Amino acid sequence: MNCREFRRKHDAYIDDTLSGVDIEAMGRHLRLCAHCAALDTRIRRSLLLAHNLPSIQPSAAFTERLQMRLTHERALKARQHATAGLMMGMMTRHRSPFSTGTYVALATGIAVAAGLTMSVMLADDADPTIRLAPVVASAPEPEPSPLATPAMVASMPAGMPIWGAVYVAQRAPWHLASDVTGR
Repeated sequence: MNCREFRRKHDAYIDDTLSGVDIEAMGRHLRLCAHCAALDTRIRRSLLLAHNLPSIQPSAAFTERLQMRLTHERALKARQHATAGLMMGMMTRHRSPFSTGTYVALATGIAVAAGLTMSVMLADDADPTIRLAPVVASAPEPEPSPLATPAMVASMPAGMPIWGAVYVAQRAPWHLASDVTGR
């Protein structure tokens, strides 16, 4: 498992909705990757903090006060629009609902998001390659006996007296075996 796959499945890992194989792979990756282990720790601590916050209880009159405030703000906004309409007169100029600064901030946010997406996609999350120690032969492998070919061995059931003959023929010098086979 690489870091990208770990981050993609992390929410399900925390919610414990992954299969047993995926949970084992995620746990193994956590033990091997310090960066992902730190990410997991930060997320779990923030969730623990959010779960332990006290619940907020609004006052009994909260809903009434909220509705009155919303009604007041709607009336104020309607008066501002009416005043602005009178001041504009009969001009039919289209006005954007956002200011230029809002558009600049929006474009900057999109550019930053695109840059972050590209940096994540181009990041090298290659799994570390497992390298085994080289194997060194201490003695050359003996030549196989013509009587002990895989076809011959597969055709003989276990417990047949031919096995003793095959073993002896395999251990015999090559010139004896070639005389037996007719070569």
